[in-house]
Amino acid sequence: MGEKIEITIAAYDKNSGSYADKFMQYNPYVTHVAEFAKLLENDFVILDIGCGPGNVAKQLYAEKELTITGIDLSVEMLELAKRNVPQGNFHLQDSRKANFPSESFDAVILSFSIVHLEDAEAKAVLANASNWVRSGGYVYLSFMEGKQPGFETTSFSEQPLYFNYFQEAEIKAFLEQRGLKCIRSVRQDYPEEDGSTTTDVFLFWKKR
Repeated sequence: MGEKIEITIAAYDKNSGSYADKFMQYNPYVTHVAEFAKLLENDFVILDIGCGPGNVAKQLYAEKELTITGIDLSVEMLELAKRNVPQGNFHLQDSRKANFPSESFDAVILSFSIVHLEDAEAKAVLANASNWVRSGGYVYLSFMEGKQPGFETTSFSEQPLYFNYFQEAEIKAFLEQRGLKCIRSVRQDYPEEDGSTTTDVFLFWKKR
């Protein structure tokens, strides 16, 4: 699996409840999910990569009648997702090894899921996501821009997690080469525990 991922998943397993307490209804993020949901139609089939405790899935179900499959590597997060979103389909799966048929989803969600992957791993997952979404379908992507990658503690975990940071321009260029068109871009400040600020980036995509 890789040491970085193993340490990160162990931290998520231990602190899944604290994470859910903070992010199940974290208003700055809920706003973007609700906005994205307006692009979706009832009966859309959705893939949620790195679904966590089901926060995004629950918000999407509140807006539309959907079929959502979520994958994650944290057993404890998946248990929470199954409880929080009983109508969802949640599975223990590594996003780096996932394999779905081409164009099998109407939308793919990557809500802060690439942030624990190294550059090459993240691009491989994004390339796959671009393939899995159908023509005319949508992709929701969020990540952080800024610091050097490394292990960090967070407001929900005293155990360190590996975080990677990306550049909006580079991610846009990469996905545009794979047939996606960016239709919405939002940048917002996220206040860190140490008083510093990280830039969160939210991108909505439509596949040509």
